[in-house]
Amino acid sequence: MRWDLLSLPACPAPPIPGEPDAPIVRTPVPGPRTEALRAQHGAFQDARSVHVYQDAAKSLGNYLVDVDGNVLMDLYGHIACLPVGYNHPALLAAWRGGRFDWCAGYRASLGVAPPEEYVGVIERGFMGVAPRGLSRVVTVTTGAEAVENAIKLAFIRYARDQRGGPATADELAACMGNRQERANRMKVISFEGGFHGRSLGALSLTRSKPIHKLDFPAFAWPALPFPASRFPLEEHAEENAAREARSLSLVEETLRAGDVAALIIEPIQGEGGDRHASPAFFRALRALCAQHGASFIVDEVQTGGGGTGRYWAHEAWGLETPPDLVTFSKKMQLGGVYLNEDHMPAEPYRVFNTWLGDPLRAAQLEVINEIISKDALLESTAITGEFLVAGLRNLCSTYPNLLSQARGAGTFAAVDLPDGPTRDRLVRAMQQLGLETGGSGERSIRFRPALIFTPKHAAEALTRLEHALTRLG
Repeated sequence: MRWDLLSLPACPAPPIPGEPDAPIVRTPVPGPRTEALRAQHGAFQDARSVHVYQDAAKSLGNYLVDVDGNVLMDLYGHIACLPVGYNHPALLAAWRGGRFDWCAGYRASLGVAPPEEYVGVIERGFMGVAPRGLSRVVTVTTGAEAVENAIKLAFIRYARDQRGGPATADELAACMGNRQERANRMKVISFEGGFHGRSLGALSLTRSKPIHKLDFPAFAWPALPFPASRFPLEEHAEENAAREARSLSLVEETLRAGDVAALIIEPIQGEGGDRHASPAFFRALRALCAQHGASFIVDEVQTGGGGTGRYWAHEAWGLETPPDLVTFSKKMQLGGVYLNEDHMPAEPYRVFNTWLGDPLRAAQLEVINEIISKDALLESTAITGEFLVAGLRNLCSTYPNLLSQARGAGTFAAVDLPDGPTRDRLVRAMQQLGLETGGSGERSIRFRPALIFTPKHAAEALTRLEHALTRLG
């Protein structure tokens, strides 16, 4: 299939000066220098998950340069963490111009003695992109911490409403002995296939792969079926509606049983295999939570920050009432939770840690948001995503024995292979052709490029993906 550059849609994202024109593969990937570093590194840390070791200074824009000199188009984005690619000139100019001097010399305990500049960074950088209806933010370091604190905020709010007043002396004594009768009954609903982090509380909500959970104690919280829309949507409308109706029925039944403090859900199940549901499904979940007094938590750790063509994926649902809590990390450079006023604890120190995030990364986010706005990167990502998913659908039609289920929102996209081993072979074949990517779920390949990824880059990626498919036969 020919991806004609003359027919590419217009896209507002400006080119990155000096960015490579295309991938260049000089050695097998991973190459000999990567493998030598892996052996050196592996003597001290587990390095088995490393794809390649980077030449960080030479990587630019959408292209990762590895230590063997290979120039790889990065479709993986460090698992959706790159908002504006590698070494964006505006970020480097901010560094060199001294914009981050106030937070480069030491790392502050932000809950104890934050720098003056941090107040403006929170107001402009975080609240400037806050989800509608959420007027408060808690910053932490990682996505797992974001989820941990979101469910803690939900528990605090639920217990407050159940108690109807301050905690009693008996309750304060019971909590110190892990004997809280009310708290120990509280539950959080999550969904089969969901991923919410690897810390112990978050692991009780994570349902994507056994390797994440094996041998770790967990709360006996309900895991309900996620509807996982079949694609193309127009061919599976009846089946998809039935799946959603069944899931909603089970959610309502679980909420009616009582003691449910919260429900947590991803807009798209990333680690679980890029599984989608309709906006109507999410609107119904929001209404059920409100009806039964459960906090509605939207986990946007992977989808937040623009990859779906909107800053927050849940903006596409048309919610009448916003979520109660929205978690973030990855493209946001640090972790955290947005919350409404009802979920703000009455007492200080209920949600707290030493660092409360990282002021340097928070300052970087302010610059990143300026780039996103100035270069219209959300609009660009929506346009590029339509082109990318249309191309994946064409490849599904051309290679029906290998590819199916092309889907996406913005460039947050995926396609399925017949099974896991075949998917892994295709990932390796793409790597040898200069495409850095990775798997999702049991048999999907995921696309998580930066927001500076344009139709021109997508056309190059689709051409090389088709070449990789021919290698698989």
